[in-house]
Amino acid sequence: MRKLSVCLFYGLCVFTIVFSLFWMALPKLPLSQSPAGSETDPASPLSLAAQAAPQTDAARYCLRDSGGRVAVYTCRADGTPGTLIRVTGIYTNLLPENDALRIKRGLVVNSPRELDLLLEDLGE
Repeated sequence: MRKLSVCLFYGLCVFTIVFSLFWMALPKLPLSQSPAGSETDPASPLSLAAQAAPQTDAARYCLRDSGGRVAVYTCRADGTPGTLIRVTGIYTNLLPENDALRIKRGLVVNSPRELDLLLEDLGE
């Protein structure tokens, strides 16, 4: 009986490790959150095609250093920062050197989705 319980314990441990490794290897799937009042399904082919199409009149954002932290501005047509939207909690001096230089020079982002992905990548 003791051998059986030891074998079951080790089997459970192996299963847990294998399942954990499988779970970590899965790609990160985006959560489908549609804004209030949205009539289109976020998983529909039409919305995916609309996301892939270049957006010429969409809002553009500029990321700049403001007091040692990354700030998000609206971006004018010439690429200069407009009005301040928010100052994030990301400290510029804690970023990798290349990212810090890009932020200090001014980084233009073309869509809200791209902005969210970049801020997530930087650490917010």
